[in-house]
This record gives sequence, C-alpha cells and structure tokens, in this order.
Amino acid sequence: MRRGIQGWTVWFGWRILLCGGVLCGSVLAPTAGAAALPAAGGLAPRSAVATAKADLRAVLEAKPDIAHGASLFEICTECHGPHGDGDASGWPPEIAGQHPRVIAKELTDFRAGVRWYDPMKRIAGRHVIGTTQDIADAAAYVSRLPMSPATAMGDGQWLAPGGRLYARQCEWCHGPQGEGSDERFVPRVASQQFEYLLRQLHDAVEGRRPNMRVQHLRLLQGDSSEDLVGLADYMSRLGRPEVEPRPPPGGDVMPPESSPSGK
Repeated sequence: MRRGIQGWTVWFGWRILLCGGVLCGSVLAPTAGAAALPAAGGLAPRSAVATAKADLRAVLEAKPDIAHGASLFEICTECHGPHGDGDASGWPPEIAGQHPRVIAKELTDFRAGVRWYDPMKRIAGRHVIGTTQDIADAAAYVSRLPMSPATAMGDGQWLAPGGRLYARQCEWCHGPQGEGSDERFVPRVASQQFEYLLRQLHDAVEGRRPNMRVQHLRLLQGDSSEDLVGLADYMSRLGRPEVEPRPPPGGDVMPPESSPSGK
C-alpha cells in the first residue's frame, strides 16, 4: 500500500537528529532575473536572511583564490571524503562538481542560520571559514573537483514513476539531466547520493529546509513516499560522469574552462 508523506515524518525526524545534509538543493530560479540573489523560505528570521544575503553578495564580489580553497577543503574532507563525493549513507552528500554559486549560498545560509544543521553552521562560521573570501575560495575549488561515477543509487523499484515526476515537476528548473544552473543558483542534482536526495525531499515537505522556496512544498506535498523514493532514485542516475582517473587528495583539479559549472 502506498503510504502518504506524513506517515514518514517520525522515521525521518529521528534521522535528522543524528546528522544533517550539507550542500545540495537550495532554491528555485529567482523570478527577478539571473542577477538577483535567491529568496529564502519564510521560516527563517528576517535578520538571518538579511545577513545571509549580505554575506552572499560579498562572496560573489570576491575573486576566488583556488590554491587557498584547496587548503580550506582539507576541513571538508573529514565528512565529505578526500574527493568530495560523500558516502552512500547520504549524510555527507557529494559536493564535488556542484555549482560554485550554489555552494556559496549554502555556506552563507548555514553561517547565518537560514539553513539548519549545527555542525555545518560551525564550519561555515567565522571561527573556521573565517571570511566571505574564504567561502569564495572553498566554493571555487570544490566546484572544480570531478564528480564521482560511483555515487549510490536507489533500487529501481519506483524509478519509472520517479522519472515521470521529475519531467513534470523538476525538469523545468533543474534541467533535463539534473544539471542545474550556476547563474540562477539552481543546484546540480544529477548523480547525487540517493539517500541524501531522498532526505532533502522529505525535509522540504516537512518544513526542515527554510532556505528552500515554498514552491518545493507546493510541488511535492501531494506526492506519496514511493513517489519521492522514485524521484530521488531517478535524479541519482542522471548525468553520471564517465569513469576516469581521479586526482589524488590535494592534487590538480579541472581548470576553470572545463569545470562542471562551465564557468
């Protein structure tokens, strides 16, 4: 029997207490144009939203230092792994190859308390990643890391309805291959860890992602738990990179002209 979304609230609730998601899936395209900063959801305090927007504006105005970003990335490896691909549990998601502006927004949201997860708030805070320049540097470096060809997928049981759901509700913003958009702050969902995607879908429906636009809730609230499993499975299979040698930790990364963001 297909169970409704609310039936999964308790099960996902205790998992959120154990750990939290990090960097994927934040906003829909801003309606005011590509240059506008994305709006956060209505649950965060206005002062926190204003702080996050001011920090993000400063990050976007900074000139990234890739070498310094590589040094800062050592902090990230403790959870996200030496290549930034997270793990199959989905608690640390893949961050390698994510768009730099998306990474920057998530870090400034964590920093200001617009996105919730205490460990990431501490990492993005001024005692670890001290300045907005640091955020710009780390985001630029991580975005140039090659995506993993081996992130975890679902079991395929609900894949077909998940694909139809993606085409109907997600493709218009995240793109046919889940590529997202750096310019519009739309995250890359392709080839992301399945469990992470699934948890973020439930978080959006159940009000645990205040920095997501309310459109996510409106789009997803009528979907069953099986629909969301299929949707997460489908996104986890999109745009998988070719298997190729990966750089050693701290080694060379892709040059800007061949980075996943196309920047």
